[in-house]
Amino acid sequence: MTPLPAGDLLFLLDTPAPTGAGLPQTLIMVAMIAGIFYFLMIRPQQKQAKEHQALLAGLKKDDRVIAAGACHGRIWAVKDDTLILEIARDVRIEVEKATVRRRAAEEPERAESTPIKPK
Repeated sequence: MTPLPAGDLLFLLDTPAPTGAGLPQTLIMVAMIAGIFYFLMIRPQQKQAKEHQALLAGLKKDDRVIAAGACHGRIWAVKDDTLILEIARDVRIEVEKATVRRRAAEEPERAESTPIKPK
């Protein structure tokens, strides 16, 4: 391969430097990214928060709920910011309303179980 003479490389110095996108194009890109971010992240989170607030506002006695930490129970009493859950017969705990994740499906009738006999 033969080296190029220095005169042949001088044309590279005469070309103008590439310019970036103009200000309007940059603003359009930023607006598009912000719009995508809003519709993919912020809006669904706001919708979920509204649904959770509606759930908490609609809680009443005898509803079956699942609280944080997978604590299943039936609401025994509703206070301002707390609930008293009955998690077993005559076993009640007080939890914050905000810890309730969702309503639980009504449990099906339980059949009598036979104890497992050791071998």
